[in-house]
Amino acid sequence: RASRKFARCACFACARAMPALSAMKQTREGKVARRVEEDTVRASYVADAKDYQLTLMRTGWFEQNEKRQTATRHRLDAVQHTEEIKQANLELTLQRRARLKELLTAESLMYEHELNAIGLAFVKDRA
Repeated sequence: RASRKFARCACFACARAMPALSAMKQTREGKVARRVEEDTVRASYVADAKDYQLTLMRTGWFEQNEKRQTATRHRLDAVQHTEEIKQANLELTLQRRARLKELLTAESLMYEHELNAIGLAFVKDRA
């Protein structure tokens, strides 16, 4: 039944193969040759379909792999950015503390000099 269906196919590849088949006599050898040629064409179609499926599978795998790698890269970049922000905040805090300490020290000296100018002084604990 499949061979009759194949013999009536109107696709370009089958139409190209059919004139060679129809020219043969309907003898036993002709029928065998026709069957062999039909089987060859079917086998090439099956091989093409398998190749297409394999390509489709590989493409799907590659696409999933790219998505996974992109997501991993974004996650690692986010972690790295978070660490960089933490380090920058720590450095900024240390710089602010140092500047504040310098400011307070300078104000303390200035205030001490003003008190010394009018004859007063701080009591310093020297332990």
